[in-house]
Amino acid sequence: MIWLATIAVYTALTPVPQEGVKEALARYDTAFRTKDVGTIHSLLSEDVLLYEHSVRNDGREDVFKNHLEPEILEFEDMKLELSDVRITPGADLALVTRAYKLEGNYKGKPINASGNETMVWKKMVRMLPDERTGQGGRQ
Repeated sequence: MIWLATIAVYTALTPVPQEGVKEALARYDTAFRTKDVGTIHSLLSEDVLLYEHSVRNDGREDVFKNHLEPEILEFEDMKLELSDVRITPGADLALVTRAYKLEGNYKGKPINASGNETMVWKKMVRMLPDERTGQGGRQ
């Protein structure tokens, strides 16, 4: 599977509600299906850690450049089904588990895979400069 365990980010100012996680997860899934690698990159935290089978990618650029981006862009005729989605929200983290079924062609070879995935999403407050002073502020 393309992502088995990953830590990603979504932006929020309040404790992580289940609906906020669902929204961020929907953005990730849509970006994955439509090959919107820019959105995928924007949802990854700097300290993302991804394990898939015997592969470990550590950090946003490693995960993105050496794993997610090539797989997403090289996958053709992708059909992705997700089921049994369970979200366990916390104050700053949310655990997401779900089952997947993935079909298509990867590098010219047919793929028909299914399994389970675990994701941990963490809350991030983005700091934006104050328009008047140019100094950091909160969004």
